[in-house]
Amino acid sequence: MNRASSTFACLLLGASCCVPGMAEVVRLEIKSTTPAFDGQRFGDVGAYEEIRATAFYRVDPRAPLNAGIANIHKVPRERDGRVSFDADVVIYRPVDARKANRRMIYEMANRGRGLALGNTGSMPGDGFLMTRGYTIVVSGWQPSYPIAEAQVMSIGIGSRLSAGASGASDLLMARLPVPVNKDGSPVTGVTREQLSSSGAGRPTFVGYLTYPAADITRDAMVNTREVWSAEAQSPPTLSYRYLDPWRVEITKPAGATEGALYEFVYTAKDPVVYGLGLAAMRDIVSFLRYDTTPANPLSSNGRSSIDGVLAYGASQTGRVLKELIYEFTVDEKGRPLFEGAMAHISGAGRNSANVAFARPGIKDGGHTAWGVRGDDFPFSYPVTYDPLSRKTDGILARCTGDGSCPKIMHLDSEQELWQAGTLSFVDTLGRDLRMPDNVRLYAFAGTEHSAQPGGRTNCSIVESSTIPWRPFDRALLLALDDWAMKGRLPPPSSYPTVAAGTLVDLKAYAFPKLAQMPYRAPFAEKYLVDLDQQPPVRLQPYPALAPQSDADGNMLGGVKHPFMSAPLATNTGWNTRKEGQGPGGMCGASGLSIAFPATRAERQASGDPRLSVEERYKDEAEYVKRVGAAADRLVRERLMLSTDADAIKQEASKRYRAAMRSGTP
Repeated sequence: MNRASSTFACLLLGASCCVPGMAEVVRLEIKSTTPAFDGQRFGDVGAYEEIRATAFYRVDPRAPLNAGIANIHKVPRERDGRVSFDADVVIYRPVDARKANRRMIYEMANRGRGLALGNTGSMPGDGFLMTRGYTIVVSGWQPSYPIAEAQVMSIGIGSRLSAGASGASDLLMARLPVPVNKDGSPVTGVTREQLSSSGAGRPTFVGYLTYPAADITRDAMVNTREVWSAEAQSPPTLSYRYLDPWRVEITKPAGATEGALYEFVYTAKDPVVYGLGLAAMRDIVSFLRYDTTPANPLSSNGRSSIDGVLAYGASQTGRVLKELIYEFTVDEKGRPLFEGAMAHISGAGRNSANVAFARPGIKDGGHTAWGVRGDDFPFSYPVTYDPLSRKTDGILARCTGDGSCPKIMHLDSEQELWQAGTLSFVDTLGRDLRMPDNVRLYAFAGTEHSAQPGGRTNCSIVESSTIPWRPFDRALLLALDDWAMKGRLPPPSSYPTVAAGTLVDLKAYAFPKLAQMPYRAPFAEKYLVDLDQQPPVRLQPYPALAPQSDADGNMLGGVKHPFMSAPLATNTGWNTRKEGQGPGGMCGASGLSIAFPATRAERQASGDPRLSVEERYKDEAEYVKRVGAAADRLVRERLMLSTDADAIKQEASKRYRAAMRSGTP
């Protein structure tokens, strides 16, 4: 809730609602200061140090800015009326503060770790961020899970963190409170787990519950379906039993495949107040940016060392970043948190982070999960009307009202578009959206969710897309910095549109008929869902618009890597699940790669409709030249750095020779 709307709410409720309060970091306890990155030096900036700390927060539920945090008024308070909690923080900064560039990259931890260093190829890699002198801050916001051996992917796909499951003890976590009723009894509610079998070939499997059962003697409900789009079934041979409040054993029905899905609906207790995790992000940024006392390690001589903040989120935290912008873009003094924000590989929508019994680790994603409260309309940035839900809203609705919106870059791989991510580009009637002036959108053709593509064993095509998006991430982060701090306009948005014919109804998707791919065009549709029922009920589908392909099966529109401009294969952002794993549905976060025939004779023998490599390029020199021209064009457009373009040119010969050996380019 923004400052203006909170004040209006106070006028309606009475003056007592508007008791002044301060949400703040009351103490930053430094745990250790050690050389970072094994003492490596980064050009003129030199060495970095790593500061690990615990931030102690106090949040006042009476403050207008905090009024929209779900369940905050049920959390036990300190004597001063505020709510206390703490979270882990790690800071990477130049040892010589004079070498810092006075900009902070802030990232909320993704399942306990930061992603910006890896996604930009900074570490391990060429020290991209460090050679430029950025101060990098990552903070925790997700609580721990009480069962060490729990599999992270089984508990809401990362809604909580288990160091025992990941084999790590350095995950960045938060110790968030849970609400209680006035009589001291726990807050309860009917909620749902979406589970899949983790015991191959076994008749039973253990499902870990995100929230503990309120009463293990109380009846629950379990159903199953082989594919996510099918109607749920409750056959007589399907059953469950509680092992304890956190675990349930599911007995699979006769004939169930290992990829079958299970819904477990039960009465849970102790919903974590995840909205305080958003407040923690707000307050740690405000503290490190504005506090000028010795308590702040980023200030000296009564002056802050930070002139601007760029927020970064990817995948889960890309959605969380949009939720943070939706809720908070200023601190309690009305000061801006960020000049710029980059939401990467987040798809359409926000995150289940500020609702009761939130599950911020999952999203609507076809076979993995659907019907997630908090991942519903609004799906994109501008304010629009949704005739299905009859709501008017947008991610930027609140910050537009007080003029605090940062400059935003939204970056998606092609894979996100197949997870109904095209609702970032169109309204809920399927019409092209007009983006606000402070928003740029980019979609990267032929790429999958991961920065470094890799094979997936449960997909129909094991070979994933071979097109990386990391070079774009690096160039656009610098363009965001220039835009946010210097006012230099970034590259124009580039993504498929209805007007250009590059975004089409799923029925019009024209993928070539390839023997290697028995299933085509999986699409994880979004629905208007009745979330007041458990399990939720799908009511009406939102538009299923997909990026159109060319004759080779490669995406039209968006930003094209040089290896897509001069292709040696069909590379897509989608892949399908194989038999026994929810066949035909979207396969996780995977794309696929199907090499072109090397020669005309090979093409004719196999009946492949795509031209062979030798029919496309006269020789290796011509191919390398075309890759180089595409790379140079991206450099001129500021979508790629010259160093990355040079590396791609060097790789071109290797890819061509592999293709001519009928290998996988």
